[in-house]
Amino acid sequence: MERMKKVRMIPTPKRVSETGGRFPYKTALCLLHREFEEAAEAFVEYARRLGLHFTISEAAPIQIARDAALGPEEYRLSAGNGKVKLFASDLVGANHAFASLLQLFERDAVSPELVWIPDCEISDAPDCAYRGMMVDLARNWHDFSYLLSYVDFCYFYKISVLHLHFTDDQSYTLPSELFPRLPTRDRSYTEQQIAQLNRYAAARGVQLMPEIDVPGHCVSFQQEYPELFGTDGILCQNEQSVSAMQSLFGELCRMFPASKYIHIGGDEAQIENWLKCPRCAEYAQSVGIDFQTEEQKLTAEKLYVNFIGKMAEAVFAAGKIPVVWEGFSEQVNDLVSREILVMSWENYYQVTPSLLGAGFRIINCSWNPMYIVTPEPAWPPREIYDWSVYKWKAVHPDSPYRGKELEIPPARQVLGGQLLAWGDRIAASYPTVEEGVAAERRLLLERLPYLAENTWNRNKTISWEALSETAAALGARLESLY
Repeated sequence: MERMKKVRMIPTPKRVSETGGRFPYKTALCLLHREFEEAAEAFVEYARRLGLHFTISEAAPIQIARDAALGPEEYRLSAGNGKVKLFASDLVGANHAFASLLQLFERDAVSPELVWIPDCEISDAPDCAYRGMMVDLARNWHDFSYLLSYVDFCYFYKISVLHLHFTDDQSYTLPSELFPRLPTRDRSYTEQQIAQLNRYAAARGVQLMPEIDVPGHCVSFQQEYPELFGTDGILCQNEQSVSAMQSLFGELCRMFPASKYIHIGGDEAQIENWLKCPRCAEYAQSVGIDFQTEEQKLTAEKLYVNFIGKMAEAVFAAGKIPVVWEGFSEQVNDLVSREILVMSWENYYQVTPSLLGAGFRIINCSWNPMYIVTPEPAWPPREIYDWSVYKWKAVHPDSPYRGKELEIPPARQVLGGQLLAWGDRIAASYPTVEEGVAAERRLLLERLPYLAENTWNRNKTISWEALSETAAALGARLESLY
């Protein structure tokens, strides 16, 4: 046994005890519970990319077993006396245990069949159920290999949700049997790729949250199906278009069968354009919205939440949870289901305290410091370290919190937080889109450890200096997978 430095992991485990020593182990795994086979195989694949050959056998010094007493995502790791034992009650927890092992072990200087693991006892579970990373796939083409690498990022840092923004004005990147003209030529993924992505993420315990962003950001819809979706910068709202969109979200739910969350968009929609549309006016009357006597802004807001509600119905019917961007005012809160999750990002359409006071469950997506708009991330990793799921810094010029920080008391309705990468400036800022997408991934890699830390642990447990040092070391290991 050798002496070693303190155990360094991200996110920081809740409970760690260690002797300060480490021990060499053969690169062999023993599965004591077959439910964790996929997690073990994923770990073996990551180790292979690092130049290590792990085998799975019936007798091995590194073992994974099921402990039904552990909660969702919880895991234990016990290393010492020539044995390493991993425990979890579900596949996600098993992946967390293996991700911890992937961060902990050190290669032997001589033998590729030995790894050194610190003598330690770790018991760990997340504080926030929602720990997210979002990537905009619609504004710039991302090769399919990038999507798999984003799953790897989430696995390594125990991020629970990979949010994929598949559609926007620039392209519709999903396949569709219902609307075959909708997928953008040479800029959409195949059914086979989506199926592969589902399998890859599920084996690693990562939830995929696909997004079709409507009713705004819909140029790709209106270019291909103007007779159905209109031409005025927002989806025309009528009986046929609403039914079509419900069918499309049904198709999306079937395309991502393991996904718990489905994002239905809802941001930056030019809802006032509905007021100019005769078909929208007729539809409004049919659903009980009075186009003639109500205040016009309120009429548009009611049409907006009607649309959100109809899309949510399709998601609920598939047994999944709909998610929307903050995009409706408090005037219409009573018309929105509290089962819909709201991403609080602008503190402009509706401020966070109002959403919470109305009973909504929210996810902190504060533009400052969680937005990356490559090549200008705007905010350094230190600001993400200083952030918490209870803090927002508004950027919108009309937000009442512009120029000052909003910090709320701890609340269970805040489910977690998310890092977000948007591609608005990539095409204009790099010689090729591929270079810009690669730069975007580097910015995510630099910042994701701090999001992981602050959503796994709601309270700070480690200094900036210690965390940034660990992030640099672990980031180099993660990068070496590619």
